[in-house]
Amino acid sequence: MFLIVLCGTISIAVFNPIIGPLSRHLGLSEFQSGCLVSVTGLFWLLGGYFWEKMTFLSSKRMLAFVMFVYLATVVVFAWLADFAGNRTPASPGFFWIFLLLRAVSGFFFGGIPAKAQAYVMSWTTPETRTQGMALFSTANGLGFVLGPAMSGVMAAMGLTAPMYAAATLLFVMILVLGVLIPEEAGRKPERPAASLSPLDPRIRFYLGVGLLLSVTLNILQVTIGFYVQDSLGYDAQATTQLIGYGLAVAGVTVVAAQIVASKYWKRRPERMLRLGLSIVALGLLGLLVFLRLTYVNFVVLGIGFGFALLGYGASASVAVQDHEQRGVAAYVAALQGSGAFLGPVAGTALYTAHMSAPYTVFAVLIGLSFLMAFNGKKAAVPSPNAIGGEVE
Repeated sequence: MFLIVLCGTISIAVFNPIIGPLSRHLGLSEFQSGCLVSVTGLFWLLGGYFWEKMTFLSSKRMLAFVMFVYLATVVVFAWLADFAGNRTPASPGFFWIFLLLRAVSGFFFGGIPAKAQAYVMSWTTPETRTQGMALFSTANGLGFVLGPAMSGVMAAMGLTAPMYAAATLLFVMILVLGVLIPEEAGRKPERPAASLSPLDPRIRFYLGVGLLLSVTLNILQVTIGFYVQDSLGYDAQATTQLIGYGLAVAGVTVVAAQIVASKYWKRRPERMLRLGLSIVALGLLGLLVFLRLTYVNFVVLGIGFGFALLGYGASASVAVQDHEQRGVAAYVAALQGSGAFLGPVAGTALYTAHMSAPYTVFAVLIGLSFLMAFNGKKAAVPSPNAIGGEVE
């Protein structure tokens, strides 16, 4: 399950670094490229809910089915992008085909983490569930590190090469699923009724900050290619390599910052949140003022997001009671898909208005959240296990 989720996340993450140069190659506007990413996030959310409820196939066959249809849409998208890129000029109608493919892709991708999580939940007990979900979440995080790195390494082979490679990995995982995973996942997991509202005054600020961070992350991933290419004059291949390596460096820094904060730096989570927000704001300003120090800015942003993501999750977790923890975890997980839907459209729309607008606007919003965090209710100091769990 770890490998399946990892390869699925890689296949999603390889797309973000190449969307800017690929859109330019295909003659698409910045807003159209944002729509291609946002529609994936929207249908990811819808698909996750839909496939989690579906039972017309066994768990194993259902997971294999959604994986196969998803990888097929990835391959068709890559092939069509290659075909359209060789036409001069490309037909405007290709955009709507691309949009439909990304919608179908997102809908079926949503079934991969949903069905994989169902397996993990059914294989674990209440005592071991945290460790199981930690492994599941680690696969998600690692995928968003390796995906951009794959795009950077394979940029010299072609803009769509990472998509073909990711689809190949998924096909191998389907074979592994057929050989190694039992037909059914065993006992049914407990599904207690959700009673925690996202507007609960104990957590609504933290969830709001989490949504802002998720949107900002997706804006960075989608618009940074345009920004680097327009500001520094790089070609598509050089831009993809720079952004791919940069996002990989940022991802590694996020993970490293969270490990250091959760294991060695015992501080109150709201303080960690405030520190992370301030560093993220500085990183966004660095992109505006010192763009040529791109890798330095990515490291700063990685540290900031590492602290901020850990801080808001831990703060929300310790603000509620034990029986409400799964409700908080569900909301935190939903924020990832919500950011993938809202971020690309918001970012590309702002970029169309002015190339520096996405980073200026969200630097201001992050800064305001930093100030508001001083007025929030203080969360109790969590245990090391509570903080470590939120790295998930």
